[in-house]
Amino acid sequence: MKITALLAIWLLAALLLVSFTGVVQAETELAQLGINPLYGPELKSNDDFREMIKETFADLKKGFEKAGASDLFEDFVKQAEQPDIREIDVNPGKKLQWMIFKKGAVVEVIRDVVWIGKEPFAAFLLNVDKTGVRYPFVISAKSGNVSLALPMPIPVKELAPNDLPFCEADISPIFLATGEDVTVDASQSADPDGTVMSMLVQVEDASNTVLSKNIIDKPPFIERLTMTQAGDYLIRVSVTDDKGTESYSPGCPETKVAVTTPGSPETKVTVTTPEEAPVKKGASGNFVADMAIMHRHDLAYLPLRIGYDYALSGSFSILGMVGVAPVIDGNDDDDSIMADVTANFHRQRLFFGAGIGTWHSSMDDCLDAILNAGYSVYGDVGQFNISVFIEGRAAFDQLDELNDYGRLGAGLRFQF
Repeated sequence: MKITALLAIWLLAALLLVSFTGVVQAETELAQLGINPLYGPELKSNDDFREMIKETFADLKKGFEKAGASDLFEDFVKQAEQPDIREIDVNPGKKLQWMIFKKGAVVEVIRDVVWIGKEPFAAFLLNVDKTGVRYPFVISAKSGNVSLALPMPIPVKELAPNDLPFCEADISPIFLATGEDVTVDASQSADPDGTVMSMLVQVEDASNTVLSKNIIDKPPFIERLTMTQAGDYLIRVSVTDDKGTESYSPGCPETKVAVTTPGSPETKVTVTTPEEAPVKKGASGNFVADMAIMHRHDLAYLPLRIGYDYALSGSFSILGMVGVAPVIDGNDDDDSIMADVTANFHRQRLFFGAGIGTWHSSMDDCLDAILNAGYSVYGDVGQFNISVFIEGRAAFDQLDELNDYGRLGAGLRFQF
């Protein structure tokens, strides 16, 4: 019995020793950085850090997937745009849940990492808050390797509601020549429960390609952009408060800027709030073609028209059209010729109009009152787009006989 008991105690001790050894061996001791870097150049500033995120975007995404943290990747990238990324020293003995690095061209992840170097290493600390938990990411300045430290609950005081910062920006001039500056002034922006920490100014070309994206993290939040090439540009502005909340409302509209070569005619542009679609470009217009099915009592026509829509402002235009209206059903009329002029009001993608038109055939000749309405279903308003519309018309001397002589139709309108 004594031998059996001693044997059992020895086996138990051996099992404990093996278990303890396994736990110890499960941790990866890291004593040197830079052998397998995720990113080559050393990170010396927040701007370097953001550039690293852009250049290693695909590798980072793959690393987050391998680490089982895909749900944190988008928040990580978004938080990297904020101005309050801290620079820290990681002391020996610091434990990290996992680390993303590259071995040659392959993205790898190691888990349970312990820094055992003789000296602290410089790093950036980026906190991602999600569903009541704060995920502290540590990014080595020397190698760009991204690690996750131990997540922790977010302090209750930081869960308090945060008011949006108030964005107020003035962008001028909105038409200029190449080599001149556009001034973006967001100095009147404010935060009701904190401080405005930064302004983001993004410039896009006519094809919606982002040309520049500048973060200004020092008051008074004024940026001057030198426009070197002619073209149409869209400038977007937002501000971010000290809690990382971004806002573009209510006074930071998307602004279109027209840049011409010196001596070219000035081109007016429009300013819209972010919720609105772009509207007419000003004293310019679009060629128009439409087709419809139109009924009058026991007749059916197929109107086909072409014309030009001249923009008086961002909300009003004059549309002139000519065309034909072949009879496709019925015997009380024959093919007609049309010439119409309507005034239209535009509200985002909607438009409403009224006007007059002539309707001529061998059997009828009249001056019509016209009402129409439509909605743009494809494309950009003021550029190429397709609209559906309805139109009602009747001769002025037949308005009291609409049931017999009124014409009602619906169709498609194309603007170029």
